[in-house]
Amino acid sequence: IRLGTFSHWREEGFIRRFAETIAFLHHQAMVDQAYYILEIDFEKRQYSIGVMRAEEDVNRSLAHLSAGAGNLTLELAAFLNPSIGESQTIIPPPSYPSLSVPVTLPDDGIFLQIRTMRGLYNPQDGELPYVLFSPRGFSEFAVIQISLPTAGPITVLVNPFTGLAEVYRSLKDFEWTYGRQEKNQT
Repeated sequence: IRLGTFSHWREEGFIRRFAETIAFLHHQAMVDQAYYILEIDFEKRQYSIGVMRAEEDVNRSLAHLSAGAGNLTLELAAFLNPSIGESQTIIPPPSYPSLSVPVTLPDDGIFLQIRTMRGLYNPQDGELPYVLFSPRGFSEFAVIQISLPTAGPITVLVNPFTGLAEVYRSLKDFEWTYGRQEKNQT
């Protein structure tokens, strides 16, 4: 058995499982009515999954302020809140605790960069980028670039509306433009 062939199929399996995991998280967030988070660690070459649990005292203090706001307003406020890490705790998914076990890239594979609506993340930034999956059926836009030894460069595009992950066999960059007005519009 050639070792290169084994490595190739191992990498192909990782790519397929990664794309399927993203689609699963999109749907599971709706089923569990919880925010799921996919966190990527550049240094350890792995990703992990958790559920965001709100801190009780923060939720009570915000409840009376948001009594008159609509669901979409609350959803967007929670989704775009820059201090989301200060008032949330990441716990293992209650429905599938095994999802919290970190998954490491195949041998010599690396995450090259991650683009979300919050910006572009590179390994040298020292940050842990993440992708959020909302209980209302909205996933965060993300472009995840991976380099694998035999499969080569891979780009995974997360569709925020369907939750599907499109896999490209090259490095591609996409930018979130939904909701932006065109410059030539009068």
